[in-house]
Parts: sequence; C-alpha cells; structure tokens
Amino acid sequence: MSEEKRGKTISITNRLPSFYDAKNVESLLYKFVDIFGYILEQGESDLFKVMRSHLVDTADNQGSQGFVANKKGDLDQIFVLYLEALGGTSQLMQANYKFYPGAIKNIALFAKTIQEGKDALSCYLRQENRDILERFHISRAQFNIKAFKNVGALAIKILIPKNDLSKYFKTKLSLDILQLLGKYDGSQRLLEEESQGISLYKLLEIELNQQLINPSLYRKNREYFDKLLLKEQVKQLIKQQPTGENLQRLNRMLLEAAYPEEIALSDIPSEQEVEKTLINSLNNCLNKPELLNAIIKSGIPNYYQDKPLEIQNRILLTSAYPNYIENIYAPYRERLKGLIQILRRGAATKQGIIDIVAANLGIVGNDVAAQDARNQIQFIEFMPELTWVRPEKASKSTISYTYPLALFQNFEVQNPNRQEEDVEIRIQVLSNLPVEALVNPTVININSPYKVTFTGELKPGDVLLFRGQTATLNGQVFSIYEATPKLPQTNSEWRFTADIKNSAAYPVGLYNQQSFDTATFAFAEAAINLEMRLYKLTPGVFEVKIPWDIPGFTDKFDEAENHPRNQILGIVGQVKAAGVLAIITYEKAITEIHDYEDSLTIVRSPFQEEHLSEDINFTVGSYQLPYPQGMKHDISDNLVFSGVFDYTGFDTSNRFG
Repeated sequence: MSEEKRGKTISITNRLPSFYDAKNVESLLYKFVDIFGYILEQGESDLFKVMRSHLVDTADNQGSQGFVANKKGDLDQIFVLYLEALGGTSQLMQANYKFYPGAIKNIALFAKTIQEGKDALSCYLRQENRDILERFHISRAQFNIKAFKNVGALAIKILIPKNDLSKYFKTKLSLDILQLLGKYDGSQRLLEEESQGISLYKLLEIELNQQLINPSLYRKNREYFDKLLLKEQVKQLIKQQPTGENLQRLNRMLLEAAYPEEIALSDIPSEQEVEKTLINSLNNCLNKPELLNAIIKSGIPNYYQDKPLEIQNRILLTSAYPNYIENIYAPYRERLKGLIQILRRGAATKQGIIDIVAANLGIVGNDVAAQDARNQIQFIEFMPELTWVRPEKASKSTISYTYPLALFQNFEVQNPNRQEEDVEIRIQVLSNLPVEALVNPTVININSPYKVTFTGELKPGDVLLFRGQTATLNGQVFSIYEATPKLPQTNSEWRFTADIKNSAAYPVGLYNQQSFDTATFAFAEAAINLEMRLYKLTPGVFEVKIPWDIPGFTDKFDEAENHPRNQILGIVGQVKAAGVLAIITYEKAITEIHDYEDSLTIVRSPFQEEHLSEDINFTVGSYQLPYPQGMKHDISDNLVFSGVFDYTGFDTSNRFG
C-alpha cells in the first residue's frame, strides 16, 4: 500500500480515540484500515464513472463481455445498480444485430438519402435496391409527359366540369390557362401549340404539379374523394396527415383515383413496402465484404475488426446513418428504461405484471404500435376451467352432470366458485316423451325473481341451449326477452316448467284455463335431461398469455436461448405476491389448410338415431427444437371439430324410400 493519506482512510481513523495512534501512517492499525479505505475509494470511483459516463438514454454497451462477466458495458453496469436484487435476468443485454421492422427510424428520408447520395455506401445500397428506390423517389409522383393517358380528355373535364373536383380545379386555374382552355376544341394541335412560349399541355402539367403540394386538396374535396374506391395505402396516408414529399405522393394517388382514364398510375410503393424491401436487402448484405468495403470507402472508421463481419457491418451502418438507423443496443436500452420505471412504481398488480412483461419484450411508450402490442398480452385470473355442475345426489363414483327432470320438478345446484357466475343451460328432450310437445319451456331460479323462457315448442329429441340473451334450438339461434339467470354464489334451487301440447284437438294444457274434460294432465316420468355449464375458478393462480411473435418487438432480439421471453417467468416470479402461482403461456398460431370430405350413406329406412355433439379438444404433448441451440418448448396442439347429423339439410335430389 502507498503511504499517502487517503480521504476514506482518514475519515475512518478520525473516528477512533487518539490513543490508538491512528494518524501514524507507519502503524499496523493505519495500514489495516487503509485497506478498507482503498476498497471504498475504488468502489466510489467506479460508481462515479458509471454515473458520469452515460445516461440510459445515450448509453451503449461497447466493450461488454456479457452481463455476468467481469468486464461490463455501461448499460450492464447501470442495470446492476438498479436491478441487482431482481435476479434471473442474465440475458437482458442480448440484442439482435439483424434489422427488424422499426430499426429504420425514417423510411422516407433514409430512402431519399440512399437514392441521392454520392458516397460509396449510398451507391452500393442504391444498386442493391434500385427498383424500389426509383419507384419511391419523389420524381415518380410528379407530372410529366409520361404521366398522362389522355391530356385532351382531362382538359375537357376541367373546361366543362361535371363534378366538384373539376369545378375546384377550374377555380384554381390562372387567367392564361383559362384563355387557352377556352380555345381548345379537342384537337391535338391546340394542345401542343404554344402561346407566349408555352403550350396548354405544359400549362396543365404545371398546374397539376402545383396541386401536388396543395395541403388542402383532400380536405376541401373530402366528400368527393371519399366516394371513390381508394387504395388502402392512400387511406393510411390520409390518416397520417402528411407533409413534404409524402403529401405529394398522396395527392398524386388521389388524382389518379379521380381521373383513372386520363392520368397514368404511378405505381408508388407504400412506406411499409419500402421498409420491408430495405430490411430484407440490408440483412442479406450484412455478411458481404462488399458492404464493409463500401462503408470504409465512405470514410467511416472501423473500430470493430475483432467482431464477426455481420456485427461489424450492422454497427458501422448505424455510424454511417445515425439519424436513420437505430443503434444495435437501442432495444436493450428501451427495455432497461421500461423495467426501471415499472419496478420503481411497483409491479405486483394485474396491470403491473402486464407492463413488466411488455417492457421485457421491448414494448414501451404509449404510441399506437406499443399499445396494440401490449393489448395482445392477456392476464387471466383464477385459471378459469370450463366445467359442468354436478347434481348434488350424484354418486361420487359416477361421472354424471345430467339432471333427469320431470315437469315442475325442483333441483338443487351448487356453485363451485365464490362469486356469482354466468351459466349455460342445455336441455335435451327425451325421445320417449309421452306428449306431442313441450310449449314455452322455462327454467326458474326459485330463490330469485329471475327465469329464462323460450317462446316455442320442444319436440322429442330436440336440444335447447340457453346462453346469455340467446336460445339455440337444434342449431338455430333465437333472441330471448330475459337473459339466462346467473348462478348465485350460494347453493340455489331451480325448477323446469313447460306447458303441454298433446294433440291438435287439445293444443295446450293449462290448469283452470280449459274445460276439465279436455284438459291435459302432467306426467310423472322424466321429460328432459338438463345440464349446466360454467367456468370454475381456481383462487391463488393467474396466467399470462403472450403471443410468441409480436412483429416490431420480439423480432428485435435473436431467436435463441437468450431471447427475452425466457426471462419473463423469473421476473414475474420476483414481483408477484408470495403464495400466488404464476403460469406463463406462449401462443403461436400456425395456419394449415386441409381438404376434408364427409360422406353419409343410408343403409336402411326408416331409422332413428341419436347424436350428441360436443367440441372435442385433442391434445398432443410434444417437443420442438426450433433453433440450432436446442431450445426446448412444451407444445400443445388443439384440434377442435363438431358435427350434428340430426339437423343436416339435404338436397332435393336425395330420396329416402
């Protein structure tokens, strides 16, 4: 140790009594305390370096050997200061060196810079993307000789306006062009003939180019344009209220839609199309030495020769276009800021869990894209499980959820949840019903004033389903006046009632409404099978459902074992309440098309068959190895199908004899 006096050492020794001789730098005690003084000063120095070097907004991670390594980058060190207690987040520093949607911050200006740049890098990128850049260049929107299909017809439409847009144009024309239009008789000669050094053709071209920069073209003719069949690209531009070159592109496409027979299509691509093309091109060029040579020829110094070629090119492209290309560490920075902000205000809430999951995937801010992405994350409380209510007297050894009921028979229902629940009631009329039909079937909650009624008839074998404000009879949906009663929190008593239709002579049996000799009496045997279905809730459990792919966010990171989605369970486990089970579920939709053909052959007639159709979930437990690193995921495949042959409609050509 040096014999110079340290501030931290002096601060400690000054607190000791004088008889310790603590101020003597040669003493054993001073040298012993000085060891701790050195460590404290070194720690404070490191802390100041981190705090003074960068803010989160501007920090990079250059020189980092990994979050868990001794040599950390600025972002890693800031993360340690704020989130050391969180744990389980060792992969948060990983970023994707490839380009993804959103990595180019201003598509229009970036495309213009490449198209008009004279440096070696711009020339190289222009050569790789020549078609899309030429189509998107502003010169494509402007009017010239190739922009017209029929100049004469356009001149006549403006001269003799028959719609509001043509009338609007005529009011904007100068006196010179109005005089030339007044002389126009439809001949090609007058179109090209010059008056005072300029032709009618050229004047129309100048006038239309003036309309391209008119910020009020759509607003003042909105009613007319909204009646046209506009492309989706045009509708999106209208919503953006563009200025500059994008305004010119919008106005050109509006004019094309208004005069399709007179103005040629410019084939201007959308910004989304340009972005997709440029991203694919840049990613394809990252492993090419030619790109690196073009960057160096443009005067960009290369300090990253120790890194793989792809990463060199990605970082140097950011240096070449700092205003247009997002820094490779930007996703890490945004995630870090988002996590810090959420953790500081508390994340042990429903919305807090959603926010911290979103922030870990780089979904931060309140722009439309971030809000749409955040809304895709579902928080499901109590783990709802679709189940049937068991009859109170059913045998424990028998799996039965059916109440066989006679008319006016009461039955008891037990709610498995601790709150009122929506319920679905299914009624199947027995095939051996001793009367012709049950009229106006009703299910009543005896403990409340609520009931649900279907106005109509149920015949033997019919299936009636009450759900919310609808009733479904044999697959046909009807609206009902009263909604299906909710299942109370406590045990409740219910009753099934209906009027009876026995024959045409005695249509409906109602006590005290018909003469006694023609009345129809109720029967004692069972008339229906009734089932109640609801969602059973499991307290102390919640599930977070996350889409596997959220374009513009999850693709910012390498699809490998260190992807942020692998850190979510650990982070949620740290911030959730103790004693609560958290389940993280990822959803990935894979669409497949299958040709499927059914055939039904009738062997004998007459016949009577009963079919009960329910949705069937076919689950296959499997493992998938989607990445070279061997990352494993449990996969559940769901196949859902249903069919009810009893109510199938047949063509008139079918014969049953």
